[in-house]
Amino acid sequence: MIFARRAVGPAHARRRRAVPARRQHGSIAVTAAIFLGLAVVALGSLDIGNVYYARRQLQRTADMAALAGVQVISTPSGCTAVTNAAQLNATSNGFTADGKTTTLTTTCGRWDTTSKTYFGTTGNPLNAVQVKAAQKVPYLFLGPARNVSATATALSTNIDAFSLGTSLATINTQQSALLNAILGGLLKSTVSLSVGDVQSLATAHIKLGDLMTALSASTMQGLLQTTVSYQNLMLAMVAALQAGGDTINAAILQKVAVSIPGGQNITIGDGGTSAPGLLALGLANANSAATATINAFDALMVAAQIAQSNASGTAPVINVAAGIAGVAGLTLQVIHPPVLAVGEAGTNADGTPRTKARTAVVNATVQLTPVLFANPLVIGVPGVLAVSVSALSTPLVLSLNAGSGKAVLTSVDCESSKAATNAVITAKPAIANVCLSGSTSCSGSVNVASVTASVPLLTVTVANVALNSTGWLSLGPSASTPLTFNGSTGSFDSTQSVNSNAIGSDASALTTGVLNVLPTMLQIGLLNNAINISSLLQPILTGVANALTPLLTPVFGLLDTVLVPTLSLLGAQVGIATVHNMSLQCGVAQLVN
Repeated sequence: MIFARRAVGPAHARRRRAVPARRQHGSIAVTAAIFLGLAVVALGSLDIGNVYYARRQLQRTADMAALAGVQVISTPSGCTAVTNAAQLNATSNGFTADGKTTTLTTTCGRWDTTSKTYFGTTGNPLNAVQVKAAQKVPYLFLGPARNVSATATALSTNIDAFSLGTSLATINTQQSALLNAILGGLLKSTVSLSVGDVQSLATAHIKLGDLMTALSASTMQGLLQTTVSYQNLMLAMVAALQAGGDTINAAILQKVAVSIPGGQNITIGDGGTSAPGLLALGLANANSAATATINAFDALMVAAQIAQSNASGTAPVINVAAGIAGVAGLTLQVIHPPVLAVGEAGTNADGTPRTKARTAVVNATVQLTPVLFANPLVIGVPGVLAVSVSALSTPLVLSLNAGSGKAVLTSVDCESSKAATNAVITAKPAIANVCLSGSTSCSGSVNVASVTASVPLLTVTVANVALNSTGWLSLGPSASTPLTFNGSTGSFDSTQSVNSNAIGSDASALTTGVLNVLPTMLQIGLLNNAINISSLLQPILTGVANALTPLLTPVFGLLDTVLVPTLSLLGAQVGIATVHNMSLQCGVAQLVN
């Protein structure tokens, strides 16, 4: 019995030990499955990581290529240059597009924050580049290759700032007095700027970003919507000049600001004819203009005219005491002020120019005092027939209605050097209606001379020579003329003029125009004007006009002396369109998507 119990014990024990062994085999299988799953996950992670790494490299390639391409989008080569620049940049960064496993696609377009899609392939000008880099990335463990791509969009805005007809190339003491008289009339105050002050302001530039800060606007769009008094605008311009380190011109504007009452309201952004403003901004992204600059003197004059027009809602007549010899009176009426233009080239979706400046619409009247000549002008046989000249024995009045001219930014070419970089602006002078007569209503004649028959002991007045009203003469342009501004002198701050109707330079525009029609203006009346024989004596009238021309030229020259600089200060000219290019900034490329 004892042996039998010993024999049974080990067998039972073996059966009992067999159960844990099978359990151990099951545990090993589970463990192996777990390790296999972990291995698959690990290998999959390597594949996924490889894909993400490839995508990150593609994004870097697309970003750099887009930034390189957009810098040449405004050059004459356009999209061709963009594609070449993008591909060269990608190659230099180790990405070679073979068209099969790797591709690089470049698209030129326009980035516009007012558009729902932001980036589109239409619009003018093209200012953005979209680059797509794609690559087939093979999986190491999990299957076939996968297409991976990355897209980048870069924006570059080229901004020009200019005005039309608001600057004087040079200014003398007389013009300085005229400027103070005009500003005083516009602002209903006393202004005293010296010749040096004006010349200094004509070279001063204000960064729009600094003006935005000075007026407590958080964005450029907010700046455009800001409405301030003329005095507060001048103080903001002072702060902007100081921020730019120009303390000299800041001090000059400070003098203007403290002498001007603060009631006239000015809106910075121009809203067209119904709501005139200082700046007409033609940008898809208004904040791009923060680094653009405008001229301090131009802003001073334009703002003064806006303040005058907004003060009463109408265009009051301004009496200017010019203090110029021979001028009895000068009155001005700014119907619509000019506007400064800041923006990029090209056209809007509706075909209208994206960025344009306009001149002022002005009515002006100059009354000249009578001028008498001491010695008679003799025509014919001395002692028998003489023309005794008592020119302008009655006042001579010139009335002028100057319409609105325009200047449009058509293209900007940004190159690697200032000398090669340029902006093209087309300019068209305003159409001006001019009348020379004996009254402000463009009617009435002016006594010029008397014709006497002289014999011994007898002098008889045979006829009177009078200067009839010219009626309204239209002095207008034929077409717009392109002007190219470049940085060959190291600066884009310069002026150019267009004289499209050949009536003379800006120093003799009115004189030349009036003298050209002088023969048709003269009339001769016999027996104290009882009989008008002008039509019968046209050759004689031409001779009289030729004889009178050297005598009347200095008289008519007063019109140019007074009106031409006056209109230039107000941003309106006769037969001339002077474009003042204030600044040109080629945009720094930035990624926008």
